[in-house]
Amino acid sequence: MMKYLQRLGKSLMLPVAALPVASILMGIGYWIDPSGWGANNVAAAFLIKAGGALIDNMAILFAIGVAVGMSDDNDGTAGLAGLVSWLVITTLLSPAVVAMFKGIDVA
Repeated sequence: MMKYLQRLGKSLMLPVAALPVASILMGIGYWIDPSGWGANNVAAAFLIKAGGALIDNMAILFAIGVAVGMSDDNDGTAGLAGLVSWLVITTLLSPAVVAMFKGIDVA
């Protein structure tokens, strides 16, 4: 059990390593334009959006990172399988699909 938890911890470190990059990008962007959220400066908007892209897609990063980290040979195909499983689950659990399954009319 302990060996499994160690592998899980190692696999979680892969997506966590991307978070400082996102925070540095967003931090520099907000430092350039602290009040306009990037509206007053193109470079600030670029940096804020680049860091936000990582933050907004954190679930995908963790799905791929855990899949690659937990595979026996750290193969990229496990990352693809993790992405596919994440896409299937998020699609099947979306409000529109659940309403369709339950027969609820969504207008």
